[in-house]
Order: sequence, then structure tokens, then C-alpha cells
Amino acid sequence: MRPCSSLICVALLSALGFVAPARAGETIPDPKGFYATLGLGASWPQNVTGNTSIVGVPLSGSYSLGGGFAGEIGAGYDFGTVRTELTYTYNNANINRGTLTALGQTGSLNINNGGVNTSSVMASAYVDISTKSRWVPYVGGGIGYTNVGWGSYSATVGGFTATQIAGNQGVFGYQAKLGLSYLAAKNADVFVEGTYQGTTGFTVDTVNYDPISSWGARLGARYRF
Repeated sequence: MRPCSSLICVALLSALGFVAPARAGETIPDPKGFYATLGLGASWPQNVTGNTSIVGVPLSGSYSLGGGFAGEIGAGYDFGTVRTELTYTYNNANINRGTLTALGQTGSLNINNGGVNTSSVMASAYVDISTKSRWVPYVGGGIGYTNVGWGSYSATVGGFTATQIAGNQGVFGYQAKLGLSYLAAKNADVFVEGTYQGTTGFTVDTVNYDPISSWGARLGARYRF
């Protein structure tokens, strides 16, 4: 989680350096109404394990995933204290390395296509915490549908050759966020946020994988209509 925290700190310091605080007596924009939102950043998925069997022999795999691009786009409505959003979220990662264990022996994976990605449609709700200023902390989360795409690999262990064919499956997804917005104008604000996203378990080519979860950080903006 340290890379996520570092990126958030850098973004916050940058915002403080380039955006002047509200002047005394200045009218703070009313953020209520419909808006469009866009956030770009990165995510760092946790390691995943998977299990299957070949001719009755159980095999288990352990996969180390590397971080990658993360983005979210969508629309929402701000009621004043509570906001609701419907968004599309995309996270990309890679299988950096992995091992396969069978009959008490362990072998390394030969990764052919190490791409791992999640595409999600999320319905979310957030609570904006009033500070009587242009700076607005918020917290919230959402649930929805996530399609998990998993790359191909092969490994030979104890005389067994296991080949994973690339595939995908749709599963339940969820997310949580903690962020900070700055009301830059009547119809626009910018934000920095930390995220946590997860899925339920999924199956690709007879391999049953544990849920994928990832920490992330994004910078973004909202435009109000």
C-alpha cells in the first residue's frame, strides 16, 4: 500500500502549491446538480492463487501481479452532502511471475501473455464532508459488475504440463474510496483519491482463481452541468 500512499501525498502537495486557498468572505460554489467525472492513475493488485486438476491430480498456482494503469469515467448527481455516480472503471496489470505446484513439486510459470485486466460498471455513493471551504474530503464506495480478463501461461511440474488459455469471466465487483476535492469553479472541481477495488472469485479455462483485489490512486476532475 506504500506506493498508493506516496502518490496521494505527492498529488496533495502539488495541489496545495498550484491552487490558491479561498479568500476571506469569498462565496463558495454550490456543487449541486448533474456532473461528469474522469479520473486517471494507477492500481497495484494483490497476489492471487488458483487451483485446478489434471487427470485427477490437483495443481495449485501462485501469481505475482504487477501494477498498471487505472481509469474511471462516468456521470453523477450531487445532492449537496451525498453524491451518486454510475461509472466505468478499467484496471490493467501483468502477471510478473508465478509458480505451479503438483505432487509435492514446484515449477516456474512460462508466461506467454501476462495481461490481467478488470472492466467494471459501478453504482456508487459518496458523502462529502463540509469544511466551510473549497476543500471537501469525501468517503464512499459502490458495487457492480466486473469482467476479469486473464492472460495465458504454461508450466511443466512433476511430469505434468499445465497450459492456461487466456479467457475472461464476469463476476461481482466492488470499490471503496477516500478522497479530497477542491471546488475550483462554479462548474468544476478537481480531486485526488485513494481506492480499493475487489471482485469475487472467478474461473478461466477450468482454473478457479481467488478474488482479485487492488489498491489504487487517481487524479481527476468533475464538470458540472
